[in-house]
Amino acid sequence: MIPSRAEPPRTLCILRLSAIGDTCHVVPVVRTLQQAWPATQLTWIIGKSEARLMSLIEGVEFITVDKSAGLGALAALRRQLRGRRFDVLLHMQLALRASLVAACVPATVKLGFDRARARELQWLFTNARIAPRVREHVLDSLFGFAVALGVGDGCCGGICRCRARRAPTPSG
Repeated sequence: MIPSRAEPPRTLCILRLSAIGDTCHVVPVVRTLQQAWPATQLTWIIGKSEARLMSLIEGVEFITVDKSAGLGALAALRRQLRGRRFDVLLHMQLALRASLVAACVPATVKLGFDRARARELQWLFTNARIAPRVREHVLDSLFGFAVALGVGDGCCGGICRCRARRAPTPSG
């Protein structure tokens, strides 16, 4: 979990490079963050081909990474981020390439998956982790990032049927 914040972050960076379908799963999280924190500046570090589709999302700055450029892509990203600092980085990808990108992103809080789910040593590139969750849908694990930030309820926002399959909670 991240340290509690009195105010929403001023700047938040999302790191999800690829693939097109997986980046689509991040869109509901982006919308949740935009709704909860309309003044927060959102930046998304994303692959070039995925950015062509996601660039239709309003209110998000996109920084593209040319994955085919190898280590040169990291150098280009460092140059592009020079002089910038994010309050929060959401490291939403379990790949070594993405973790190397995360190492280039200056952020106070680098939020990643809990150690049990982190693969390819992702946990080494974060300083905060989302809580372990047992859910039925891939979006629920991504919504764990919203929950860790104090927004959202940890579900996919009703775009799948996972809520309907869960046992109802007592209303109070």
